[in-house]
Amino acid sequence: MKLKWREIIPSFLITLAVLVVLEVLTTTIGLKNFRPPFNILIVLYLSFCLENPFIALLILVTQYVHYLFSASPWAFSTFTGVLVCMAITYLRDLMQLSSAFLTIILVQIFQILWFVIESIFLYFSTNNWYFIADKFYRFIPESLFLSITAPFLFMLLEKIWKFKERNILGEDI
Repeated sequence: MKLKWREIIPSFLITLAVLVVLEVLTTTIGLKNFRPPFNILIVLYLSFCLENPFIALLILVTQYVHYLFSASPWAFSTFTGVLVCMAITYLRDLMQLSSAFLTIILVQIFQILWFVIESIFLYFSTNNWYFIADKFYRFIPESLFLSITAPFLFMLLEKIWKFKERNILGEDI
């Protein structure tokens, strides 16, 4: 949906606050090898539901907020997020988030695409396959967890962004 900046900024700030809360929770739980990147879900949600020429800027800010809580390279993640957003933009008319099962499947597919693109960038910068293999073993449980929680987070984001009231998700008001 095409929105004006005055409609985007408040919803986006609340979305960033949700991201900060999720990042603090995953950081404080203390699981060393299990830190699901909720920023990916937020970028995917914005890509599915928002048509705005400045979405790349929203992705940059989202990735940078995530970077404050992790050691992941925000530049690679931002570029990856923009590429995945472009893929979603081209395929948006073919996809509908009409059920939890479809949401889980679509989120998993785009997380795999995200992982592949980011791994290519990391390989070119580190020239080390071991790092990517280690990242892949952490990616599997994290991506499954994110896919399963995606319908719930997307419902929360729907309430924040009020897309149902604007009738863009294909549901009646």
